[in-house]
Amino acid sequence: MCDTKAPAIGKRLTTASGVIYYPNTPEGEAAAKEDRNKNMGPGAEEEHHAPAEQPPFDSTDCKTYTDAQWDTGCSKLFKYSHMGIKPNGGGVGPGEVACNWQKLCENILDKVKAQFPALYISSGFRPGKGQSDHGYGRAADIQILGPNKVEMSKQIFKFIGSNGLPYSQLLFEGNWVHVAYGGGSNAASAIGIARDGANFSSWHQRSGAGLPSDLKWA
Repeated sequence: MCDTKAPAIGKRLTTASGVIYYPNTPEGEAAAKEDRNKNMGPGAEEEHHAPAEQPPFDSTDCKTYTDAQWDTGCSKLFKYSHMGIKPNGGGVGPGEVACNWQKLCENILDKVKAQFPALYISSGFRPGKGQSDHGYGRAADIQILGPNKVEMSKQIFKFIGSNGLPYSQLLFEGNWVHVAYGGGSNAASAIGIARDGANFSSWHQRSGAGLPSDLKWA
């Protein structure tokens, strides 16, 4: 695999297949934050949904990962590189992060992408042990870029809930949706609403009971 700098963007790299990602350096992390704030808006850097203790790691069906696999598929529709930053410096080792990412893609993101082909992952893996499920490769912030971000995020949120996808946490955050698989969130309050990406107005059980009318899926 050949990593090259994206044209005129020194803090961003592209894989040979064209996936833009960020080097695991202070400059790369700054660029990632810059892009998150641009695409996601207010609240993109908030860590207001830190998980409970992570569940035991299950390596069943996991592919072997090294950085040589970075630009290869981990699921039907996604690559390891779609996590945005190579899986070093997280809450666990790179092989475990990559396995968790594979399962998130296979069980959640592939299905959402099939329904919404323009789906964009604004934040996948985030280095650092204080990065909630993101630091374990178990979560992604997803959206449809463009002028109708909020409405499209509502549709994504309702699609995930109404189709019974096995999320461990599902958050509507205005411009984007946060979804986790196998993470440490409390299953009794797995659904959260923060329309400004920062301040949660309500928490709900997995059934979605009591959701606001514009976010109900049943």
